[in-house]
Amino acid sequence: MRPERQRAYRCGLQADRPAEHTGFRADPPGTVGAMAALPFNATEHIRIDGEQLVDAILRAGLDTPVPSCEGWTMGDLAWHIGETWEFWMTVVKDGITDVEVLKQLPDLDRPADDDLVDFAVASHTGLLSALTDTPPDTEVWTWTGANRDAAWVRRRMAHETAVHRWDAEAAVGDPYRVPIAMAADGIEEFLQYFSWRGRDEPLGGTVHLHCTDTDRDVNTGSDDISAVGGEWIIHRLDPDGIDFDHAHAKGDTAIRGEANDLLLWLWGRDAGPVEILGDTAVAEQFRAGSLLN
Repeated sequence: MRPERQRAYRCGLQADRPAEHTGFRADPPGTVGAMAALPFNATEHIRIDGEQLVDAILRAGLDTPVPSCEGWTMGDLAWHIGETWEFWMTVVKDGITDVEVLKQLPDLDRPADDDLVDFAVASHTGLLSALTDTPPDTEVWTWTGANRDAAWVRRRMAHETAVHRWDAEAAVGDPYRVPIAMAADGIEEFLQYFSWRGRDEPLGGTVHLHCTDTDRDVNTGSDDISAVGGEWIIHRLDPDGIDFDHAHAKGDTAIRGEANDLLLWLWGRDAGPVEILGDTAVAEQFRAGSLLN
């Protein structure tokens, strides 16, 4: 299976705390990045969201269109998520750290429709087993330009699965709302690893992102909203990377909404109201240039 196939995902600090300057770009080959602790239980979210995603596919049928993924049916979504789960299961379970090893893996053939859901379920089960059985600090290959730990894969698959659960449930008229702590971390992950990939030109201004609900004193299960932030100021965004702070600061444009709605807006989905203030052209450039197709 070619690792570059896993890059396509389009169709996945409180303001009063001291500002932390954060810069992200491709890491030098051979470096290993360690994941910080998450404000949610990633494997539990993968388990629940994966089960609910598959349930929505079964309820709808494989031929049902997925409006948030243009041109896709539920069958296409089942194949995509199943293939993605299978890929990262293999990386983690086999402890793959070398891209040359990945290049030797055969591409998967899409199963017949009668077998698609079973394939997705088996891939989901295999991924959960691999992530549960593998120590989170185990080194694995990633497409970020550096090897990272298995905890990075847990986070990536949690967000991948959550957004595609939203796709599936929105297609049957019952859209999922990503819990606040997870959605806010998903925005952080998007900025870190996706916002600048494939971008053709520098962003023409600064951007302030503001979640309007991360200050709520409500937790969801094991999620800890107190451990997440809800504001980012993006100083630089270009094909080489991004620089941003966790801070309440004025940008050329401000983009505001609840964490779920803002996360999905970044991923090209319209889940709920997002307010844009200031330079709308910068906001549009920010969103359009970040979409991975």
